[in-house]
Amino acid sequence: MVMSLQGLSLQRNGKKVLDNISGELVGGKIIALLGPNGAGKSTLIQAMARLLECQGRIEMKGQALGEFSAEELAQNLAYLPQHSQLQFPLEVEEVLSLATLPFNVTRLQQRQQIKQVIADWGIESLANKDFRQLSGGEQQRCQIARTYLQLSNMVTEGRGQGIWLLDEPTSSLDLEHQQQLKTICTQAAKEGHCVVIVLHDLNQAFSLADEIWLLDKGKLRAQGKTSEVVTEELISDVFNVSVRRIEDNEGSIFVFS
Repeated sequence: MVMSLQGLSLQRNGKKVLDNISGELVGGKIIALLGPNGAGKSTLIQAMARLLECQGRIEMKGQALGEFSAEELAQNLAYLPQHSQLQFPLEVEEVLSLATLPFNVTRLQQRQQIKQVIADWGIESLANKDFRQLSGGEQQRCQIARTYLQLSNMVTEGRGQGIWLLDEPTSSLDLEHQQQLKTICTQAAKEGHCVVIVLHDLNQAFSLADEIWLLDKGKLRAQGKTSEVVTEELISDVFNVSVRRIEDNEGSIFVFS
C-alpha cells in the first residue's frame, strides 16, 4: 500500500465537498475516479497531492502526508492538475527539466532524460517553443511527459512505488494521444506505481482502470474492481441518465439512451 485515506471530509461554504472518504492506493494499480460534475473528484485528488487540508488522515508509505518535506513529497508523488498555467517564458525543454529537480540527477543525465521523454512522447517539434504559445492539447502532452519523467526518476533512484495523480488528463487530448496516455498509464502500473486518474468517460475508465471509485455529492458511492463494482442501476442513479452495460470479448461497454 502506497497511500491510505482515512475519513477525509471537507466543507466549503457550508457544503460538504468530501464526506468521510476512506480507501487505499496500492502499487501496480490504476484507479479511476468517476462521478458527475461537483462530485468531489478533483477535490479528492488535490487532497492526495497535499494541496488541500481536510479533516481525517492521509498516510503515504506509512507516514502522515503532512510530515513529508516538499522535496520528499515530489520524490514520491507526481501530480498533474486540470490546467497548468505559466507566467514566465519557459521553453518546453525547461518545463520538462523541472521534473528532475527533486532528484540527484547530473546535468548530463538531465539532458539525456529530457531527450528521451521528448522522443517517447513525440514532442520533438515543441521542444524549443515557448510553453505559453502552445495549444491546450500540446501543453497537456508536455505536462503529462513532465510528470511521467518525475515518476521515472523515482524508479531510477530506487525509491520504490510512486503515485501518479492525473486530474482529467484527457480533456484536451485527441484520440491518438488519449491512446498514448492509456499505454503509458498501463506501463507505469506495471512498474509498480499507483496511478489515480480522474475521468468523465465511462468506457475509457472501464478499458483502463483496475479499480473504480465512484463519487457522488462528496460521498464514495462505490469502490472496487472495475468489472464488478459499477452496475447499470448505480450509474443511472449517479449520473441521472439511462444506461445499458454490454459485455463483449474486450470487456464492458456502456451505451447511453
